[in-house]
Amino acid sequence: MGRLADPRALHISATPWLRYAVTLAMLTPIAMAVIDRSPMPFEARIGGAFLWSLCLCPAWWYLRTPRVNRRPIPFLPMMGLLYGLYYALPAALGNYNLHYRIVLNPRFDYDDPIFVAMLGWLGLLAGYAIVRLLLPDPRLRAPILISDQLRRRYGVVLTIAGLAFEAFRRMGPVPLEIAGLLAFLGMLGWFGSGLLVVMLVQGRLPLTLRVLTYAGILAFFILAIGSGSVAQAAFYGTVLTMSVWIGSGRLKLSWILAIFCGIALIVSLRGVTEQYRKLAWRGQDVALVGRTTLFLSLLQRRVEESGVAETVSMGYTSSASRSANLDLFADVIRRTPSEIPYWGGYTYLSLVGSFVPRFLWPDKPTKELGQAFGHRYSYVGANDAGTAINLPILVEFYLNFGIYGVMVGMTLVGVIYYALQRIVNNPGQDYFVSLAGIVLMIPLMNIESDFSLAFGGLAMNGVALALILRTLRHSPSPENSVARFSHVDLRV
Repeated sequence: MGRLADPRALHISATPWLRYAVTLAMLTPIAMAVIDRSPMPFEARIGGAFLWSLCLCPAWWYLRTPRVNRRPIPFLPMMGLLYGLYYALPAALGNYNLHYRIVLNPRFDYDDPIFVAMLGWLGLLAGYAIVRLLLPDPRLRAPILISDQLRRRYGVVLTIAGLAFEAFRRMGPVPLEIAGLLAFLGMLGWFGSGLLVVMLVQGRLPLTLRVLTYAGILAFFILAIGSGSVAQAAFYGTVLTMSVWIGSGRLKLSWILAIFCGIALIVSLRGVTEQYRKLAWRGQDVALVGRTTLFLSLLQRRVEESGVAETVSMGYTSSASRSANLDLFADVIRRTPSEIPYWGGYTYLSLVGSFVPRFLWPDKPTKELGQAFGHRYSYVGANDAGTAINLPILVEFYLNFGIYGVMVGMTLVGVIYYALQRIVNNPGQDYFVSLAGIVLMIPLMNIESDFSLAFGGLAMNGVALALILRTLRHSPSPENSVARFSHVDLRV
């Protein structure tokens, strides 16, 4: 029988340089708004800088919280960082007209979206804080005390099974009835891979399984990159990073360097994504592994022609133009409802079917909101039936119900965030639960997509992961009968 994991020993220790880095990040845009010149008004830039600081407040608070009371997954700090990158930092830096299809007047068009985005973020924090104050602190459940051998077995089985399902999903057209199920089963592979990574950084894997863990990581990245969606690779990289954070409580220099290299690679790949899609999706018939080879060969050619720095720069420009949510928000606000009437909740109709798997409802309508939104605001041509425009959650609240929709909707998002954290993100919990929390929370980071796409699968995924955790708790192990915890202060 191998060693038993003690979840109480997995506290996360903050390092002072992280706190200093967050503080510096909060203040720098304010200084740049004062010093740097831009056609964007000073008031708009200061508003963006202030919103950026508000978005980083959860990270600052998280790092100053005593480690025994800190949640293992820094979920709210990560969401704040994403929200700030999308809606605050561009204005704070004086960047405008980043979107590849929208042209705005920097002197007039950014004041309202920055103000409304600030109301949205404050609403999210208010919803989170109110529910936290109303509900009592949760009690920590008994840990899942099973042997290292059984934990390794679960990690290996889930990783291999997840890779198999993900490969099958990527090999060719998949019937709509099972596409969602296959996607979830692939996510279980991420759960297994994260479990192995946790044990790897804790030194609890033999050499053979360490090699298997690295091979599984490489295989998941190959499948993600070969899909043509670098976002999948970014999400999987986030799972790995959080697994290291949960397992060791810190990020060593080698992991930090790997993270920066991974970010540079993903950003660089974004610069050749359109070229890859034309070849792999519309032209050449490329096999599964060959797609990744094609993607990387296009990147290599770009590096040879332009150099590493220019390749990363071009990828960043492409990413910024495709993810310029502040520009999109500004355009929707200036045209709604004066030019285009409020949608009145139409975009939320797809929520009705999102809680029912397609294999149980084969005739469930397909989701075409990206096309409908693009045509409604003339971002795609009238005869273009193939281009979809992402509808971010914040923008969706506004184009349906205006500023009141933003305030109420973002408050609801804050309530959901706290409810989810209360279930799967408590200090001192078993890292099995933390890994399940990561799998549930990663899709919620997709805030540049609509509400039903980000939250629609939460219920089904939650039920499935709860069944897995229940199975683990009842795995045959004599230690399960004596697992008890004394009271732990869980306030954050």
